[in-house]
Amino acid sequence: MLVNIRNRGVVSFLGFLLCYSITAAYLRSRCYRDPSSIFFRPESARILTYSSFRKAQAQKFGNLAALHTVTKWTNSTTPELCVGIASVSRHGFSYLKETLGSILEGLDDLERRRIYLVVFLAHTDQSQHEDFRQQWLLNMADSLPAYPADPNTIDLVRQLEIDGDYEAHARKQKIDYSVLLDECAKVNPNYTMTLEDDVIALDGWYHRALSALRTAARKTQELGRDNFLYLRIFYDGRLLGWNSEEWPLYVESSLAALAVEIFILLALRWRIAAFRKILTVSVIFVLCGVCTPMLIGLFFAAGRNCMLPRAPGVHLMHRYGCCAQGLVFPQRQVLNHLLPLYRDTQDSHAAVDTFLEGWADNHDSLRWAVTPVLIQHVGGKSTHGAGDQESGSLTDDMPFDYSFEMNDPIKLAKEHKAWVKEMTEHSTR
Repeated sequence: MLVNIRNRGVVSFLGFLLCYSITAAYLRSRCYRDPSSIFFRPESARILTYSSFRKAQAQKFGNLAALHTVTKWTNSTTPELCVGIASVSRHGFSYLKETLGSILEGLDDLERRRIYLVVFLAHTDQSQHEDFRQQWLLNMADSLPAYPADPNTIDLVRQLEIDGDYEAHARKQKIDYSVLLDECAKVNPNYTMTLEDDVIALDGWYHRALSALRTAARKTQELGRDNFLYLRIFYDGRLLGWNSEEWPLYVESSLAALAVEIFILLALRWRIAAFRKILTVSVIFVLCGVCTPMLIGLFFAAGRNCMLPRAPGVHLMHRYGCCAQGLVFPQRQVLNHLLPLYRDTQDSHAAVDTFLEGWADNHDSLRWAVTPVLIQHVGGKSTHGAGDQESGSLTDDMPFDYSFEMNDPIKLAKEHKAWVKEMTEHSTR
């Protein structure tokens, strides 16, 4: 009898190992896009599937824009959104055409007329930029500002351009943002969006951004606050894994799950006579001391983004919200805080995203993020020498959202078309 029980135990454990192996194989095929997973395969996860599709559409739109003027903002209405992009030469390599094309491609005329597009070629001598006076740029942008005609500012920026190190880049970046925000402020939009010049926007980004902004405003009021600092439309998926700062929570959760399991097994053994022969002390030890730890280990090894993905919607993101690829600010924040902040600071130690996060932490500002993200960072060639790639190819250290590449272009197009139809019907009532 004892031999039979032991044999059944061995068979049961072998069955567990088989199920465990099948589960691990399934997770290996499912979690390869999660950089926090042991199954992460960067050579597969970084393939630009949806981004390549959008880049092709953007290139086509840009080529057509070079031949004729496309729809622009009409100054008879206040723009819903000012999109500001500062672009610096990458010495023979540029993403700007694809970035602008992805923003504008697919927009209905009604949508485009609500957007004021500002492109700032951030050089004291703008002819240094690869896209200076390109016809597609002239036809797509609503405004192409330059540095203020102030000798002190021009001299400062020119010296920062000559220095070209990280500190100079950090100082100049804040001046560049002040030029963008000031140009947007001239048309008094409801919101100002700042984008970097090496991103790709998904089809339907505009209506998703408006919906997310409404949700952020509602949630802000529910928290008893008057305003929020920004809505983040891109974040680095690499930073949302198992963070070392939260390891006590992970340990507590694991121990709690183990304690619940032990309690249930002991209760079954004590209350139901049939289980006393099955749930022996050795069986409980194997289940709780071997099988459960293996499952917990597999859970964490599979990666947080894969096992506990962020729910779609708008959520607070006060930590791990890298970087500045895409942020949307209520205009009141721009006028009351951001413009004075960027104009007056002498800081040269922190890039603009780190600088802004530090200010936000000190002022307890609300920062929201939309999931899934609305843009992808595709730039692999830096504007200031950090991580330069001759071909502009993707690198391990660049911000990237791996789930963006799983977008279905057909579904996005249908969603966008339905929203435009609804907006058109509403405007004609």
